[in-house]
Amino acid sequence: MKQEETKRNTPKDAYDLPNLHTKVLMKYLDHARHFGGEYDPINSGKCISIADIKEELAKRPHVLNKKEAREKRQQLAKVKK
Repeated sequence: MKQEETKRNTPKDAYDLPNLHTKVLMKYLDHARHFGGEYDPINSGKCISIADIKEELAKRPHVLNKKEAREKRQQLAKVKK
C-alpha cells in the first residue's frame, strides 16, 4: 500500500471536509440530519454540524440525483441515434 493511501485513511482525515469525496459528505449530511444536527464520524467527541457540511457541499459542482441522471442519459442516447 502506498504511503498516500495509508495517510488518507487515518481517522483525523474524517474531519477534513475539503478533502473528502462528495459522496462521503452526502452520507455525513444524512447522518447529521438523523442524529439531530451534528455527526461524529469516528465517535471521538468532535462533531460536524449540518451547516459545516452544507458549506463544503456548496463549493462543489452539483451531483445529479437519480431522476436527473436518467433524463441526461436519455437525452444523450437520443443525440447518438
